Amino acid sequence: MSPFRSAVIPIALVSLVALVAAQPAPPAGQAPHMQDHFTKVADVQQAIVRGDLEDVREPARWLAEHQAGEGLPSPNKPLFVEMQKAAREAMVAKTLVDAGAATGRMVATCGSCHAAIGLRPDMAMPTAPAPGKDTEHHMLQHQYAVDLLYRGLVGASDQIWADGAATLKASPLTRRNLPTDPALTNEVVAYEAKVHQLADKAAQTKDTNGRAAIYGEVIADCGSCHGLHGRVWGPGVPK
Repeated sequence: MSPFRSAVIPIALVSLVALVAAQPAPPAGQAPHMQDHFTKVADVQQAIVRGDLEDVREPARWLAEHQAGEGLPSPNKPLFVEMQKAAREAMVAKTLVDAGAATGRMVATCGSCHAAIGLRPDMAMPTAPAPGKDTEHHMLQHQYAVDLLYRGLVGASDQIWADGAATLKASPLTRRNLPTDPALTNEVVAYEAKVHQLADKAAQTKDTNGRAAIYGEVIADCGSCHGLHGRVWGPGVPK
């Protein structure tokens, strides 16, 4: 097994922390629905990050079909409809790129909905990985950065988003940490370079739609890179 493959395996069981609504409380009857939404969105994200397009479909279908918008304030109902539209697009996506783009819009719509009613989710923040320079540490840094970008979008937080962008840019991976297969190494290096370019773009992007697009591209690139060796690795049980 190559150093890259063995380094990716230990991070496979990491999951996104569920979100709990802070004050002011969501409309009556909506808190359980929102918790379910957060859980299903996390399932979609994890499937994309580990490069498992098939596992995107079930949670995306739930999000597209679950009816929880009736109790929302009128200004938020169009956002709920938009979220479901993005979920349907993720459900039928043929590529990780398309699934990632739809998921980015879905997460950003959640953040817009929270901002519209003055609701900021009380999100347990992920723990930064311990210092290190090996491949496993670098992958944990990527995972930590993705968690921050996600929270920045869903919580409509400029500071958390900026922290995620800065983390994503740090600690570049070198060729000596990568597999010895020349073709695979070149592809990994290309994805690595693209991710760091996206980190620069993320740091400069202020509008929600732009951030959603960047986030979707980042998670799709994570999944594409994980899938280079013909297996599925990343958050969740590997196949």
